[in-house]
Amino acid sequence: MSETSKQRVSFRFYLLSAFAGLASSLIYPLMSLFLVDGLGTEPMMIGVYTVSVTLSGLIISQWLGNKADRGSNPRQLFSIAICSFMVAVFIYANTETFFLVWLTGIVFMALGNSATPQMLTLGRQWANANRVDTTVFNARVRAAISFAWMTGPPLAFALASAFSYQTSFYAAGACALIALLYLRFGVPDSNQQQAVKTSQEIAHPHFSFWLLAAAMAAGMAANLMYSSSLPLYVSRELGFATHWPGVFMGLVACLEIPVMLFSANLARRISKEWVLIMAFIFALIFYLGIFNATQIWHFIALQTINALFYGLFAGVGLTLMQEQIPERIGFTSASYSNSLKIGMMMGTSLTGLIAQFSSFQYASIGAMIAIIIALLALIGFMRFQPQDGHC
Repeated sequence: MSETSKQRVSFRFYLLSAFAGLASSLIYPLMSLFLVDGLGTEPMMIGVYTVSVTLSGLIISQWLGNKADRGSNPRQLFSIAICSFMVAVFIYANTETFFLVWLTGIVFMALGNSATPQMLTLGRQWANANRVDTTVFNARVRAAISFAWMTGPPLAFALASAFSYQTSFYAAGACALIALLYLRFGVPDSNQQQAVKTSQEIAHPHFSFWLLAAAMAAGMAANLMYSSSLPLYVSRELGFATHWPGVFMGLVACLEIPVMLFSANLARRISKEWVLIMAFIFALIFYLGIFNATQIWHFIALQTINALFYGLFAGVGLTLMQEQIPERIGFTSASYSNSLKIGMMMGTSLTGLIAQFSSFQYASIGAMIAIIIALLALIGFMRFQPQDGHC
């Protein structure tokens, strides 16, 4: 395949990532408000729903990742997952009972959440088969997903405010349908035939692999502690207008995308491990700055450091995990995605716990502790990594 053809097909994968990311970003930020305001449930049921769907999704995602490694076609697995997502949002849009939403989330949305790791597996298989620079490819895939998450949440809330929650849910389903059709007619297969493997032939992860996964989870937990506490901290404790959190988040979303794209070039000059160490150092500086920030311009200036942290963190993390067991792309992609989900769940829960006993300001201290844990886990990964570089 010529370089021009590779670039053209790579761009199709980026579009697929954007469509799939947009589908997710139109529903997930809206769910807590939908459960409380739309269904009239108690706020504590948000946690019940989130934890249940997340845990169910972790199990299903790892199961599908193992199936992909044993020879199942990730195109088919992605199609099944994205169809399940569409079923879930259709039920959400046509029910008024929490129990049915909860059950739908555990069964259909949990399976739908597996679409992203299967898409990552499919893209990596194509990149491997066509000798595409996987670090650059994955960084651009993550940038496409971030771009979708930059536009999706504001659109979701706008649709819900102007029309109804159902409108946003149907929009998410339409994006999922576009992703499914685009995969079918616009994205080529990897042309990489995988033989069916027995359990004895499947490579098992080394201890260092789980240290890397822990570093990814802790890094994401820190990010969620900050983003979850930011709206209430700046509005209730600092007295800023309610629109400023959106400005801060929108600014960092714009800045982190070019950083993600740059991370691939930086990884060539040093190493992916050192790129992650740099990311965590930026994170420590950022959260220390947020803890001491009192003026709007402080928060705006600090978003540059936040973008450096998350852009580098997201830009190389996926590739580094996939490289540890290159013959098990399905497993490593699912493990990467699940590490981030665990971090999100931990970060959100810890934010509420910290605010309950102190204030939202101290969520930044919690984020710093999480980053220190991430750094220690990453150093442990580098220390115990097998000599051949594979786990």
